[in-house]
Amino acid sequence: MLFRAVLLFCLGTAITGCALSPQVIQVTPKADVEPANIGQNRPVQVIAVDSRGQEAFGTRGGVYKETALVQPGNDVKAAIEDAVRQGLQTQGFNAFNPGENATRLEVRLEQLDYVPEEGSVVNEVTLTLTLLGEASRGNVTHTGTYKSSVVHDLPLTPTADRNQEMVNAILSGAITRLLTDPKMQAFLAGNDTP
Repeated sequence: MLFRAVLLFCLGTAITGCALSPQVIQVTPKADVEPANIGQNRPVQVIAVDSRGQEAFGTRGGVYKETALVQPGNDVKAAIEDAVRQGLQTQGFNAFNPGENATRLEVRLEQLDYVPEEGSVVNEVTLTLTLLGEASRGNVTHTGTYKSSVVHDLPLTPTADRNQEMVNAILSGAITRLLTDPKMQAFLAGNDTP
């Protein structure tokens, strides 16, 4: 009788172990750019927009996936703005006090989806991202789109720290690609037809 009670308790614990709790992560992307003087102190006004349809990046999956959300614990828009400004400053642009006649750079996060594999045990996660950069001055505009999709095979269901690392890595990569895009660099540096 005691054996049966212990067995039932263990089974109950194993089943609830498949229910994953929500996670809140800090979004802190960083542009991986080399110090340079590409910008020659030209002013760039950075405006970030988070145009995703929902706050959460996705669900962790598991039995109660509707509530096991992965969501940001800080302002995604402000984090992107800061990363882009820091990156531009490193490249020699004036992105922190640009003034009225600056080139305007809108960086729009259109997609950042976190999708786990189907099933109660999650060992694979796909992250998909679309970042749009639209630079303009006067009536001239230059646009670039930066997309990524990464599949992570994991030995264990990812922790909040691991999810934070994966989200920041894909976002940092897209921001880096935007800032190292030769045509975007040339436009921001003053070339109207890069």
